[in-house]
Amino acid sequence: MSLASFWAFWTQTYPPWYGAPLTEACLPGQAGKVFIITGGSSGIGYELTRILYGSGAKIYMLTRSEQNAIEAISSIKAFYQDKNHGTGKQNGSIQFIYMDLVDLATVRSAAQQFLNLEGPDGRLDVLFNNAGTAARAKAPATKQGHEYHYGTIVLGGFLLTQLLAPFLAKTAKCSPVGSVRVVWPASILVDATPKTGIREGFLTETTTVTDENELYSSSKTANWFVAYESANRNRDGVVHIAGNPGCYATNIWRDFSVIFFLAIRIFLRHPVHGAETYMFMAFSDDITFDAACAGRYVINDGRWHPGQRQDLLLALRKPEDGGSGRSSECFDWCESRIAEYASPLYIAK
Repeated sequence: MSLASFWAFWTQTYPPWYGAPLTEACLPGQAGKVFIITGGSSGIGYELTRILYGSGAKIYMLTRSEQNAIEAISSIKAFYQDKNHGTGKQNGSIQFIYMDLVDLATVRSAAQQFLNLEGPDGRLDVLFNNAGTAARAKAPATKQGHEYHYGTIVLGGFLLTQLLAPFLAKTAKCSPVGSVRVVWPASILVDATPKTGIREGFLTETTTVTDENELYSSSKTANWFVAYESANRNRDGVVHIAGNPGCYATNIWRDFSVIFFLAIRIFLRHPVHGAETYMFMAFSDDITFDAACAGRYVINDGRWHPGQRQDLLLALRKPEDGGSGRSSECFDWCESRIAEYASPLYIAK
């Protein structure tokens, strides 16, 4: 491992505690703005939903368990029951919409329901593609037969983003430049992926890789590739940015043994710090079109990655430009896999 790679792992494993530039305490009011947070009923998504609700935002929580969503929303409202009283701050709103990333049909249905609720005069300021999965051994295929990690981590969010792209672009036209964004979550393990980020030939035949750790890390890398390609292909005023929110004590570890969880518990922080990284990606002036189009990558606590591996940077370039073209190949693969569900949605007048 090179010194640069070692430092990349080290600074993401041991970030500067309480060093995030954007926290709940200094987040400007978000009244009048609309957000989608997938997987918002627990973990980082819950903390992000809670903070944005307290800032006056209108939030749509897209998740697969209505019961968990109801409990989370109740908990968030109870948290702010007296906190904003007399401060002049106004709480926002939270709307649950059912969506299960393992079934693309529910992703399409959720996008349509969002558009129905917002209506033609509605808006969408930031889409947080937060929901996903941990590495899961012998995971079943998705409802549409896709590899589980890629289906859950990449394809579901990709389809949701494609379906809502016109609505995001419409919002961007009447918003400050660069303020409408799509946030794509990655992982520290992007730095541990095979050469070019996604093994050559995998996208042609996904059964060639069975190791759940590689499937997880490469699917998170795919989110970075998708963000980069979206930023460069869709010049519609929407900023697409990817990054590693960090490692936190959430229920994403539920599929691991108790012994493994206890062994790594010392490295896991409270998920509110992951929400702070997402807020940096969503609101910081450092996140620009130029940064997104260059493939810059955020790491935990609102910092730029100190330097990606050369083969990963070359994956962002096409072969005619001296790269491997893996990023472009990944985006095209995603488009082909969601095509059946990607026809334009109807917005009621």
